[in-house]
Order: sequence, then structure tokens, then C-alpha cells
Amino acid sequence: MFFVSFGSELDTLPMIRQALAEGKQVAAPRADPETRKLTPCEIRDVEADLAPGAHGIREPKAHCAGVRVEDIEVVLVPAAAWGEDGYRVGYGGGYYDRFLGRLPRAWRIGLGLETQVVPAVPHGEHDLPVQMLVTEVAVRRFGRAGERGGVGPSR
Repeated sequence: MFFVSFGSELDTLPMIRQALAEGKQVAAPRADPETRKLTPCEIRDVEADLAPGAHGIREPKAHCAGVRVEDIEVVLVPAAAWGEDGYRVGYGGGYYDRFLGRLPRAWRIGLGLETQVVPAVPHGEHDLPVQMLVTEVAVRRFGRAGERGGVGPSR
């Protein structure tokens, strides 16, 4: 599952297009502002299947079929800032915090820019770190899928 970038985030559209060209099943989140939940939906064509949603972020249109969270193997996670321990600060809606808790088996991989990485970010007990953070400079590993916390960074 890819996030669809917006603003100054790392552009995920080339990666989404490449995955589709390779015949991979690709999902992207649709946000429900009333419930503050993300629903993963399959996309097959970037131009035909994505449109600006409630928050102005491109998301799957209504015709895109939902994807069972149990079927998601990898989720690429966005952030406004990343801590060196794999925790993240999002954009304030709590959408990903709630969503990641529903994916106990999926690999949580943060994707961002090195300028977003800071020594630490605030996080609560319910927050889940990513197991890996990938930037244009480094790959940081924190733990394995299924673990609630990290095991310490490695490069």
C-alpha cells in the first residue's frame, strides 16, 4: 500500500506507476473525515483511479474496490517528521496511527526525505514505529513486522 504524496512530500507517483507496470497489486488509502479512518483501495491506473479527496490529497475514487487489511503485506507510511527511533509525527488527523494498529503482520516502511529526520519526536503508547525508514540518504532498520516497538536503529 502506497501513500499518495502531496505538498513537499517525496513524490510516490513514479513508484506507484512502476509497481503497476510490473503487474503488482497496488492499494492507496481513502480517508473518511467523519470516522477519521483510512480504507485501503486498489488502484490500477493513476490517472483514472485517483482524484483529490476531502483533504485535497489524491485518493482512490469511489469505483475502486476495497482491499482487506489482512491482505496488505507492506504499507509505505508518510510523515511530517521522523524520529531516529522510527516513530513519526503525522499531519494531525491520526488517520495513520489508527490504521497501522490494524496491520499487525504488514511491514511498516517510512518513506521520506532526510530533512524530515530529527533526533526524536513525541509519541504515545498507542503509536507504532515503522520497521524501516527509507530516505534519499539512508535506510534505517528498527524491527520486524509483527513487533510493536523497534529494536534500535541500524544502517
